[in-house]
Amino acid sequence: MESHLATPAPGTSNVGTSDPKVRCFVAYPSSAQDRAETIETAIDELNNGGVIEVFGWKKLKIGGRLVIGTICDEIKRCEVFIADVTGLNPNVLFELGYAIAQRKRVWLLLNSHIERAKSEFEKFELLTTVGYASYSNSHEIVTAFYRQEPYKNLGQILYDDLLASAGPPSKKDALLYLRCDVNTEASLRLARRVSTGPIRSVIDDPQEVRLQSLPWYVQQVTAAYAVVCHLLSTEYAHWELHNAKHALVSGFAVGMGKPLLMLAHAPYASPLDYHDLLRKHATAAAAESIFADWSLPLIQQYETRLARVAEYRAVEQARRELRDITIGEPVAEFESDSVPGYYVTTAAYSETLRAKYSIVVGRKGTGKTAALYALTDHLLSDPRNHVCTIKPVGYELEGLLGILRKELSRAEKGYLVESFWKFLLYTELAKSTYDQLLGKANYYVRTPAELALCEFVDQYRSLITPEFSVRLEATVVQLHGLSEVPSEDSGGQRVRISELLHNEMLAKLRVLLGEVLQNKARVAVMVDNLDKAWNPNGDLSLLSDLLFGLLSVSRRVAEEFGRNASGLARVNLFFALFLRSDIYAAMLEFAKERDKLPARLITWNDSELLKRIIEERFCKVRRRCSIRVRRLGTVLRFHGGRNSQLGIHYTSYPSQTS
Repeated sequence: MESHLATPAPGTSNVGTSDPKVRCFVAYPSSAQDRAETIETAIDELNNGGVIEVFGWKKLKIGGRLVIGTICDEIKRCEVFIADVTGLNPNVLFELGYAIAQRKRVWLLLNSHIERAKSEFEKFELLTTVGYASYSNSHEIVTAFYRQEPYKNLGQILYDDLLASAGPPSKKDALLYLRCDVNTEASLRLARRVSTGPIRSVIDDPQEVRLQSLPWYVQQVTAAYAVVCHLLSTEYAHWELHNAKHALVSGFAVGMGKPLLMLAHAPYASPLDYHDLLRKHATAAAAESIFADWSLPLIQQYETRLARVAEYRAVEQARRELRDITIGEPVAEFESDSVPGYYVTTAAYSETLRAKYSIVVGRKGTGKTAALYALTDHLLSDPRNHVCTIKPVGYELEGLLGILRKELSRAEKGYLVESFWKFLLYTELAKSTYDQLLGKANYYVRTPAELALCEFVDQYRSLITPEFSVRLEATVVQLHGLSEVPSEDSGGQRVRISELLHNEMLAKLRVLLGEVLQNKARVAVMVDNLDKAWNPNGDLSLLSDLLFGLLSVSRRVAEEFGRNASGLARVNLFFALFLRSDIYAAMLEFAKERDKLPARLITWNDSELLKRIIEERFCKVRRRCSIRVRRLGTVLRFHGGRNSQLGIHYTSYPSQTS
């Protein structure tokens, strides 16, 4: 036998003993009898020490089994793999590669006193960074073994260190082809077939990189789908070093369970360990034929695997997308930017868009705010329009209601409410126009009317520029001064209200706004979130008066801006107020002329329209909606239509945002 492997005697085991010993497995060549004798003597001395169990090849009983199968089984059983790499025996290197792949603790021996053996080892280069114990006799082997104690640090796994230093591979599931050092005809043809085949490839070409590192080979074989090693015949120069490298890599590939083809140019005497793995060829055509026969089933398996992987990824992608699909947020404010993209127009929307003055009424969640966003987006798409959106947040009306509870006449209360809302509407319109002018590009040249408006707003900054809710609260604080005027002085009350609400300032503001906005095709003022301060347990009569005052003022302001009065430019003003249906219903109880209120009701009694909204929502969320639909069908077929497992949830809100 050319090469032998140490193994425990059949039937012996340290498992279950009270003092289990580490099992060591030695690979060494038998052709150099003096070195074999030295190693076998060292094995006996180590066993006599009683610390470990070391087995030599003479105790290996193959018993008719394939040699390579027996060797692999014995390597799997050991904990420490010891290899004598003196002379770079291909059998020993094949077994070393297998042991590295099996994540064994590796300990190398080299008789460095043999000049040629040391020189060849250094030229081989793959193992120079691994380290070895130098020896010339058995005593030196035993001394080095006890000094370095590889049986104590079993966690030092060479495979893990090599893979960590190499990092992730550039390609996975590739066909790794180790070419010959010489550009033989067979090597050239095989490289061409590998590179153009259906399996993506990685080719180790010594003509480009003379020698890759051992971590690189470990990295590539670990990630490879299959491996092809091409050996040189004994007629070529330096065939020993070339074939030694391929023997090491081939053993590693077998240890990793990779499909392996070992080709060799004839004449070549195959080493015993991989005798049954090696295929020899005399011509390039024969090499191609061998490769074609070997690769055909691999290609079929590879293509089937790719198809399954692609199908699996498509299904998983569809699963993730289905889990992520949402018909929308139940609150339109959470997706104000996306609502206009999938909004489906309704009768209430169209009527509001055409009318000069509207009250949009609907239950909570029916899409009032969504309609506001859609209207805003539609109007702003035309630069000739101006939109002023009033959405007060976190405001309180209790302070104003407290003033209304004072002993004021009905006329005084009406005047107070109308003046209050007029002040807020005028200043909000001025603020939105001012903000729009400030937001224009630096090169924009303002007209004299625009400059005058900006100067006016800057002059009354404290009254105009704060947020709506802040101005509302500040106005309520100012109105508390009404108590200083005797209630019986009706004229004084009105003058006082006029002073507190800066009516003179509003008259000037009307002139400036008219001059700036007269050329706008449409100026829209839309008010939402009035229901935030609505308290159903409060004084419904006063609350209704307050909101009716807003409705009345809105219409009056629209009419005032629409008249071409002396010194006042005409503005095409458009008002839309958005109210919850329960608030609107409570107000109607106190309304005098209910039929004259321009209400636009948002109702959902058309199931087809609701389906359209859901479809539009899907198309908006998914840019390639048709692809998603096909994937959805794939998943449903894959799961037999059991959509309960796919995580699809539909909200019960029949609204534009749900």
